[in-house]
Amino acid sequence: MLQKTKYVFLGIFIAALGLWGLAVTIPNSFSSGEVVSAAKMNQNFQALKDAVDALEAKLAAVPPGQLTLPSQQGKLAYAWIYSDGTADSDYQFNSAGGAITGTKLATGQYEVTIPNIALNPGGNVQVTGYGSLPLFCNVGSWGTIGSDTKVKVYCFNTGGTAADSSFSLLAVR
Repeated sequence: MLQKTKYVFLGIFIAALGLWGLAVTIPNSFSSGEVVSAAKMNQNFQALKDAVDALEAKLAAVPPGQLTLPSQQGKLAYAWIYSDGTADSDYQFNSAGGAITGTKLATGQYEVTIPNIALNPGGNVQVTGYGSLPLFCNVGSWGTIGSDTKVKVYCFNTGGTAADSSFSLLAVR
């Protein structure tokens, strides 16, 4: 698998190099058997150097805020919630700190609390049902209360009836 990954990255690198090469105009081309002069070779190298300098200048012109995310951005949380509503402490992460908790409200209805991450505005929550039977879970709603986010999750069987299910939850902002 590692070998395949190396080849994929090598292919991407070569393709990117080829695309970059299309954007560079080389002033002189040479044929087989032709005598190559140092002046023409130097012109080609100068064209490459100018292209690299132009790319470096474009990179230097990118505002610093576009190179990294501001500190309030980039929040991430995920959790595994069991069908009884409890969150598995070994299978959860909260980039802002704090334990994610879950509560079963009724058959197939859950509320998950993500502390210290206010998802509104600009956040997104995804859930995926998990179990031995085909079950589906959807995000019903989410909202910010103080610095925490509360997520309502609804799970159903294939017939559309509310059903208890374990699920994974991913929240990002």
